[in-house]
Amino acid sequence: MNRERGFPVRATVKCIKGTCNAGHKVGDVMDVSARNTAGMCGYLYHASHPAILMLQFGGSLPWGDADTVELQCPDPENVLTLELKRVPAETEASEPATAEPAGEPPIRLGRVVCKVVES
Repeated sequence: MNRERGFPVRATVKCIKGTCNAGHKVGDVMDVSARNTAGMCGYLYHASHPAILMLQFGGSLPWGDADTVELQCPDPENVLTLELKRVPAETEASEPATAEPAGEPPIRLGRVVCKVVES
């Protein structure tokens, strides 16, 4: 649990179709919360705020991974895919957020930029 209350939530930009007008890049990582946008664009934060609240305060969706939500930016011309992940309290200190993408560089498919992550 973090000092704000609830679980820490980490937002990671997974894919961008087009160009993010706010300057977000594939691989950007932000530690967000109910009161902290961590530099996230206002439109994206507004779209993700309900999921951030749910993850921060222990909720989950009835499908998929209980600790992860994937959503898109509301910009229909430059779709950004964002992964929100509840960070377990014991890993919070050991995994600081970084804006540097790890591993392979993003793959460009025309205007679509995606980072391939193997599980």
